Amino acid sequence: MKFLPGDRTAWISAASGAALMLAAGLAVLFWPDESYPAMKADCNREELFVAGGTDVSLKNQRRALIRKWNEERYADGRPHPHATLVEVSDSTDLQHSQIKAVQESGSCAYDVLIMDNTWTAQFAEGGYLRPLDDIGGLGDFFPAALRTGERDGKQYAVPFNVDVGLLYFHEGRTPPTEWSRLLSSGIALQLADYDGLTVNALEAVWNDDGEGLLTGDDRPSVEELRTKVYPALERLTSPVRGPLAPSRQFDEPKSIEAFASGTGLMRNWPYAFSSLATEPRMRAPDGGRLRFGVRALPGRTVLGGQNLAVSAKSPNPDAAADLVEFLSGTDSQRLLFSCGGFAPGRYSALGLTPERRSPAHVNVQTCWALTDEPPPAPGETELPDHAQLTQLGQAVITALARAEPRPVTPHYSTFSSTFRGCVQKIFDQKGTDAESFARAVNRSLDGQAASC
Repeated sequence: MKFLPGDRTAWISAASGAALMLAAGLAVLFWPDESYPAMKADCNREELFVAGGTDVSLKNQRRALIRKWNEERYADGRPHPHATLVEVSDSTDLQHSQIKAVQESGSCAYDVLIMDNTWTAQFAEGGYLRPLDDIGGLGDFFPAALRTGERDGKQYAVPFNVDVGLLYFHEGRTPPTEWSRLLSSGIALQLADYDGLTVNALEAVWNDDGEGLLTGDDRPSVEELRTKVYPALERLTSPVRGPLAPSRQFDEPKSIEAFASGTGLMRNWPYAFSSLATEPRMRAPDGGRLRFGVRALPGRTVLGGQNLAVSAKSPNPDAAADLVEFLSGTDSQRLLFSCGGFAPGRYSALGLTPERRSPAHVNVQTCWALTDEPPPAPGETELPDHAQLTQLGQAVITALARAEPRPVTPHYSTFSSTFRGCVQKIFDQKGTDAESFARAVNRSLDGQAASC
């Protein structure tokens, strides 16, 4: 792509002084280099570019779905426009910064965005997204997940995959059913300095004395932050400085490795199931039985996941919307679950309907049953098998019933960085107090950088 002078800094032209210099520096820092295919394309093109994070699904199922789109045709025989997946980063924070910089610039580089479900408010208010007016089958999506793509009464994004906190436990171990016992059991959490710390800390707050706070559109008062949220985090300090201490270094992959290496319990997202199922250490000697189980995390959990949206600057918005509908459709969602290990966003992908949605009714198919791949050879077992996928699907549906969204705000990234910075100070006992915490978090929800 050839940029005219000033294109990359047009979004900061209203700033002045030091603010201008800082914004320009950030744009350069997060702007993708020319090796990105989308950066070389011009706006007079038919090819679609899909921007998202690194594909961590089993068998790279996201890439496989893009290939499937490229191979198939419309009902009238026309070929689909070719699509390319641009994998920005394996870090959610870096994905946000890079995609946001491209969208702020007014660039036409991307057509479809794979977004963390917390980005909707910011991207919709910034004018970066095109409303999805004609996407079909909205009633089949999990309602809570679908709501994460709404803003001001318009649907700007639809679920690609959902995430909920699940509890993984080793074979032969009875997992705790109470949150307080979980924290004293040496569970592997994600408490490193990234959004995973925000997620894990929110779950701890909601399962202590802060239920209903710092979730969705409801904004807690400074008093609630001071008297309910802060004390819940302070009570978390003792286990964090004790049995949970190793989790201060863990993100999702590191906690998976700790669990595979012997840590008895782990909190993680659904995709960890398939990662573990393919790990030799987690299979019995005969290869057919998994040496771990999964169930819904006790109590409240964060509703995570990623959504699909169409960039407002896409040169091909109709084709981009077609691709979103394809990727979020039942067939794609089934493949994403059974072959990729990601929890789907639709009831139908798990054999359910909005009216018949009990975990007991989950009905899934194995990956080989959904694809042209040959079935397992005699004496071999495909993992995850039908029973294991059913267990995972039931755990996801159970957890969804008690999942809560993170704070809905255009300033979520500011909130997350401020909140987790304060949480770290609480854990380290570095002098922050309830009043400083409450005021800093309250300001961050308005987009004001603050610290404890």
